[in-house]
Amino acid sequence: MKSTEEKILKAATKMFSEYGYNGVSTKKIATAAGVNEVTIFRHYTNKSNLLQAVIKHYSFEGNIIEKVKSDLTGDVERDLEIFAEDYYMFLVNNIKMYKIQMREITDEAKRFTNSVEYVEFMRDYLQKKVDINEFTGDPSIISKGIISMIMGIFTFNTYAPDVFDGVPNRRLICEYVDKIVKLYVVKKRTLKC
Repeated sequence: MKSTEEKILKAATKMFSEYGYNGVSTKKIATAAGVNEVTIFRHYTNKSNLLQAVIKHYSFEGNIIEKVKSDLTGDVERDLEIFAEDYYMFLVNNIKMYKIQMREITDEAKRFTNSVEYVEFMRDYLQKKVDINEFTGDPSIISKGIISMIMGIFTFNTYAPDVFDGVPNRRLICEYVDKIVKLYVVKKRTLKC
């Protein structure tokens, strides 16, 4: 990464964490980074894109897609478990960034860039499995469904933990993935979660 970008990302991370997304301007971030405000816009176009770059760069596990790529096995059944587990742990490990996005980004801003890209990556993976007759579900619907379910579990656990009173989150995730496997995976094994 170029030193200018690194200075901007470090300053933005510090400022967002201290003052929140809406509590800091790009001008203040530029001053803290020792750059001109125009430089921020040249690199990131707007403040929302800058926050997304901060999230991608400084997330606990980095880019979630790179992590899942290294975990995938090629076995669609096991990989569905990995997609679900890796995404849930990504949310757990990055709860502060999640809360900033939930609380402070305006409606016009892009939210959850990592999640949107993750859905697309999972969709493409599942499409390849459809193409070789290992999976029969609609890749777009299934990938969106898995992410929505995990995001829902995580959000309830974060803001209303009593909703799932006594039911472990991993059990909910495993049950959901197991149903998808039973419906759409051509050669089924028994899930081990």
